[in-house]
Amino acid sequence: MKRQWKTAAAILVASTVVLSGCGIAYNDYTNADEGIDKTVFYQNIGQINDAADPSVITVGDTYYLYGTNAMGSGDTSHIRGWKSKNLTDWQPLGAVFIPARDAWAVNSLWAPEVLEKDGTYYMYYSGYDNSSGQMGIGLAVSDSPAGPFHEIEGTFGGKEYSHTKRPFDFGFPAIDASPFIDEDGSVYLYVSKDQVRRESSIFGVELSDDMVTVTSEVSGPLVKPSQEWENADTLPRWNEAPFMLKKDGTYYLFYSANYYQNSLYAVGVATSSSPLSGFVKSETNPVLHASVDWPHVSGTGHCSVFPSADGSELWMAYHSHSDVEKGGSERKLNFDRIVFDGEELLVCGPSITPQPLPSGSSPYQNVAPLATVTADGAEEGVELLTDGIVNYNVFRTEEYEYFADGKTKVTFTFDKEVSVVAVMVYDSCDYEYSASSVDLKIGKGGISKLVFNEANRYEDEYGFGVKIPGSAAIAQFEEISVTEITVTLQGDASYNEIVILGKEVAA
Repeated sequence: MKRQWKTAAAILVASTVVLSGCGIAYNDYTNADEGIDKTVFYQNIGQINDAADPSVITVGDTYYLYGTNAMGSGDTSHIRGWKSKNLTDWQPLGAVFIPARDAWAVNSLWAPEVLEKDGTYYMYYSGYDNSSGQMGIGLAVSDSPAGPFHEIEGTFGGKEYSHTKRPFDFGFPAIDASPFIDEDGSVYLYVSKDQVRRESSIFGVELSDDMVTVTSEVSGPLVKPSQEWENADTLPRWNEAPFMLKKDGTYYLFYSANYYQNSLYAVGVATSSSPLSGFVKSETNPVLHASVDWPHVSGTGHCSVFPSADGSELWMAYHSHSDVEKGGSERKLNFDRIVFDGEELLVCGPSITPQPLPSGSSPYQNVAPLATVTADGAEEGVELLTDGIVNYNVFRTEEYEYFADGKTKVTFTFDKEVSVVAVMVYDSCDYEYSASSVDLKIGKGGISKLVFNEANRYEDEYGFGVKIPGSAAIAQFEEISVTEITVTLQGDASYNEIVILGKEVAA
């Protein structure tokens, strides 16, 4: 049986210390009852603890979220929405879509996916078709991301649409619709063919500009269960929850596999040069998953991807189990960064510890990449400390982590002054190579023995070493302008990333 994990909020205790040399107090976030500074950080601690299958869109500086109801009551007669500017404080929008009483689907409303085109917000959703007795795909529209959404009505492509009849018929039961608009304006819709002969797989079609008229034959399966982690040799089996992303001419098709109530439900990705054919699954799948040995997170799946407020970063929204030991259908929502190593897509998650806010959602961003970085110990690999990749895979520590062979000073030198408010030092995701403390020199001041939270590195009741990946020693302090910061790494340990949160000082 897995060890019951305390909530992340319960293990934050703040200690206030004087930053020697300049008299600035700081929080080291070994852990505070009052929680994190939400103008700088966010944390996945289940702020929305009763929803699943998240769709997030970014409108200006606001994130809008829609999801399947995953409450104990299991009420799926409507779709709810929320909005936030910091991924932590989510304002409920209530029921943003309630079907008409005589609609083709009035229950089993799942997996809403919202996309904006020409000022109209389109919500594709799964629903139980009363006339056919199968799950199908619906479409509702609104002129506001906050809703209300209403079933599409009227004539499109010479066809009459009514709320009383399902707008899409693919010839099979379908769930988890996901729309995508390509760079040339072409529109595509991806769905999961739902448990036909006890297998789910991903298919796609092209739509016209009206967002509802199907203009191509159904293509697929684009992906179907085939990899070992997907339990591809057993029945039933799933490839579901598609989401399409395009970057530098490559199409990245996300999907989820295994069973959603199982702890090993996870996200994979397949790539192609075409939106409707030729997809090849990544050999490093799954790209987001929970290890069977982790007691702190379970069942990470059904993702959507959204940009940061300033458009410079990509983020993943996904759900995980509210009860890590129990699993099941009650789920909570989470958010983590997406980065690229060449063409390989990596997710910096699943995280449960404090992380920097999306770029544009805080006045501060990571300025470490602006600095020249040198090390007085092992120079080889020091660039890994500022590559933007926080590694969560114990088998890739040599590839993505910097090994400090003994006491090593890493110096960040800036050409121009930067105004800094926090430093985050991520240690290894491997228990064996994780660190205990570091020293900081910030301008004329310093912090001796900034410790890593012991709650993130411990031995379980069987004596097995457990490391919570993605955790950092964090020093937050009053804003200070500097041109140099030195981080002294202690002992033979491996370090994941160093993040310096600040902003350039105006000339």
